[in-house]
Parts: sequence; C-alpha cells; structure tokens
Amino acid sequence: MVNSTRDSEKLASDSASVDESSSPPKSDGTSRRKPSQDRSKERLEKILAAAEACILEVGAANLKITDIAAASGMANASVYQYFSNREEIIQALLERYLDYFYEQNTQLLSQVDSVESFLVYIEDVVYGYHDYVKTNATYRAIWMDSQGWSELRAIDRKDNLRHAQEWVDKVSQFVPNLRADRAQNVFLTCIETGAHMTRVSVEIGGRVERIMMDEMIAMVRGHLRTFFSSP
Repeated sequence: MVNSTRDSEKLASDSASVDESSSPPKSDGTSRRKPSQDRSKERLEKILAAAEACILEVGAANLKITDIAAASGMANASVYQYFSNREEIIQALLERYLDYFYEQNTQLLSQVDSVESFLVYIEDVVYGYHDYVKTNATYRAIWMDSQGWSELRAIDRKDNLRHAQEWVDKVSQFVPNLRADRAQNVFLTCIETGAHMTRVSVEIGGRVERIMMDEMIAMVRGHLRTFFSSP
C-alpha cells in the first residue's frame, strides 16, 4: 500500500527529477494524443500495460517515464507522443478502471425495477466493488495516491456523481414524487461512504474486513429504506 500524503508529495516533487527532466509541464490531460490507427492504439496499450507493471513493482508514487518506456520497449520520446507526463498516464489508468466498473454496474442496474431489487443491486455492487479493489493491486495503489492528489480526487468524484445520477434516473421510474436533488445527495453520500469503507476494509484485511463490509452494507440499505419511505 502507498502512504497517500507522503507519497503524493513525492509524486509531485519527482516530476522535476532528472529522470523526468525532459517531460513537458504538468497538464490537465487535454494534451493526450488520441490514437486513431490500429498501430497507435497498440502502442498506447503497451504504454498503459507497462505502467501497470511498473506501479505493481514500485508503486504509483515512484512511477517514472523512463521505467515505463523501458518496460514497454519504447523510447522515452515515443511515450511522450501519447502522454505529456506520468500524471496523465496514471489518470488514464484510473479512468479506465472506473469506466470498466461503471459499465458493469450499468448492466446490473438495467435489471432493477423496484425498491427491493434496487436494494439487492446495492449489495451486489458493494461486494462487486470489494472484489474489484481486492484483486486489482494497481487500482488500489492509484486510489491511495488519489487522496493527496487533487486531479485524481476530481476524477473519482466525477465518477461518483455519474453513478448517483444514474441511480436517480432509474429509481425515479418506480418511486413516485422522488425529489431528484435530494435523491442525488443521498445516493452520492452512500456511494462515497461505501467506496471509502470498502477500500479501508480491504486495507485492514482479516476477519475485520468481512465484518466491516457486512455492517456497512446494512447501514447503507437501512439509510436507503428510510429515504424511500419519505423521498
């Protein structure tokens, strides 16, 4: 696990290190090259796969473009054709993980047609997210850094908001007089609380991990039942 505060500070300071000295200034991700040809897409996949391998070996905070280039068998300049710096690579990986989980949840949500089935869906989603966090060490490492890195927190927050809005759209189909603004706040609170507690439980591990998960799900379901009784 990565120490979020210390390592995120290191992540920022390392951008000016010798290994990264030829890197352009930190950007908001808009400078990423969008691959359109099959060969370009293949090179992009090699970069991201190499970055994942490097993160597993040294952690997200110690990631370097030179290491990614070496692991992918590409020159530093080739990596910079797609990403301005390593921060953009980490952001791209996080967005990919979140998009994958969002697509899985959307498929599950399509089967929901009542309050009871929604509560079952919530339990499935939480345990599914738990399994995802537990088995994806790269995602765990990136998430730990996101707590001290505003760009990653913003990506995570945006993802939580789209989940909450999707829940509002679905629940409004079978809950009369649902107040969308209040529902979004309630759902967002459940999502962020559930995600945080899930990550913490995985970090703790052991018997406590399962106890925390069961208690957290019971708490979220109870809160939602109360909300649905007076939406």
